[in-house]
Amino acid sequence: MIPWIVGMLSSVALAGDMDFNYTPNPAPGEQPAFMVTPKRPLSEFLVVVEAGGESYEFTGSGVEAGEQMRFAWERNASVTRADVFVRGVFTDGYVEEVQIPIEYSYGTQLSVDLSRATADLKAHTLTVEVTAPVDRAEITAYGARRAVLESGEVSIGAGPGEITMPWAGDPAEVVLLDIKVYSGNSWAGFTYSPWFLDIPHDDVHFQSNQADILPEEEWKLEATLRQLQDVLEQYGEMVPVKVYIAGCTDTAGDSAHNRDLSLRRARAIASWLREHGYQEPLYYHGFGERFLAVQTGDGVDNAANRRVLYLVGANPPPPSTGVPQVSWREL
Repeated sequence: MIPWIVGMLSSVALAGDMDFNYTPNPAPGEQPAFMVTPKRPLSEFLVVVEAGGESYEFTGSGVEAGEQMRFAWERNASVTRADVFVRGVFTDGYVEEVQIPIEYSYGTQLSVDLSRATADLKAHTLTVEVTAPVDRAEITAYGARRAVLESGEVSIGAGPGEITMPWAGDPAEVVLLDIKVYSGNSWAGFTYSPWFLDIPHDDVHFQSNQADILPEEEWKLEATLRQLQDVLEQYGEMVPVKVYIAGCTDTAGDSAHNRDLSLRRARAIASWLREHGYQEPLYYHGFGERFLAVQTGDGVDNAANRRVLYLVGANPPPPSTGVPQVSWREL
């Protein structure tokens, strides 16, 4: 699957296994360049840049996690658009391929830093950092299967630094935002996905102090697997579909033991989905007693609280969902 990232990007925040950046406004004498930073070690990579009728190919191997690679091509003031193809092969054999269209200009420096971008689902806003004052923004909201939900322009009047802008479209339906911000005659574009789903499901109940999935509980996971496949059909061509599995326990036992137990339960669910054909990224975390389905006192053995939650999105669940920001583990 090769996801197409909509719009002209100065930064990409889709929570994939590679982060991307480029120079939207090359300085005098500076070549346009595209940057790739893998989140996990790469065994090999291929980057192909098509610009102005020319093709520039870059290959390499043995790239560490967090190591930024920079690929520059010929500076030509009459060429301000490029199509970039990136293929990364990770050391575990997983392959990620992305095709990204970009535009750049040889003018005023304006760029967007998405490394700390935050979407507030309740307030219906997106916050990013910019390097110059921003006058206005053009925002297009896409829903499932790339349907345009709304498109318009909003006044900003803020920056440099942190700016906050409202979304276009119903937040319950928005999958991808395509945004251009303007500073005088200069502009920078990016996309961001605030998309997030809490998958309804029948809870898989675990025996007390156990993380094994009982055979009689597997029908529930089979139903969840079908739901996840439906999600992929609707959204998989637009954004990377990530599944976040939150393990939970009741209040019997001490909190440290329960955190470990909930982690093992979340991993058991992730492993079952992988073993039964789900090939997209799976992440898991153990929350212990933090998400009780039934509020009880301490030391209470309650089957309803021995469960997991399934959260799906292009990025980890935002704080406005009530799920704390944690370091999710990838299966």
